Amino acid sequence: MALGSTWYAQRIKPKEDGEASAEQGTVDYFSINIRRTSLDESGKARNLLVAPVLTHYIDDDRTDLKAPVYTMFSKEDNPPWVVSSEHGTLRPDGTIALEGAVLIQREADRNGRAIRVMTSNAVVDPKRDYAETADHVEVVSDPDFLSGNGAQVHFGDQLKITILSNVRRKHDVR
Repeated sequence: MALGSTWYAQRIKPKEDGEASAEQGTVDYFSINIRRTSLDESGKARNLLVAPVLTHYIDDDRTDLKAPVYTMFSKEDNPPWVVSSEHGTLRPDGTIALEGAVLIQREADRNGRAIRVMTSNAVVDPKRDYAETADHVEVVSDPDFLSGNGAQVHFGDQLKITILSNVRRKHDVR
């Protein structure tokens, strides 16, 4: 009985810090409260990435972000797009994999329409001002509500959202 209890206790004990990081990979560097701004050809801010913790793993050239907030600025006078999630990974190809709950939003533009997109597990491609997900998505832009499974979002001044399946739309007449 004592031998069995000891064996069981060893199996359920929490991992030491060294054991947990060994599973994730070898940390190359980390930063606290990062703020990275990318500029366009004319020197204006194109996008901004903010995260309380950034950790880079040398084994697979992966960069993990805790609670990232990614902002894409408009070329015209429209408000910026703000994308946030619980966790993110900067991939070597420049895309950002967002994990957990993902919120994409833009305040009201000159037409008076704000947009909120709620989903999970999305991938953002900053080079193309594009995001996609295979998960359930809800789009709210008063007075419209859209939902469905999977989405492709082309940001920029000419927004295009394509919901891939099980599309539902509700329009409130006022």
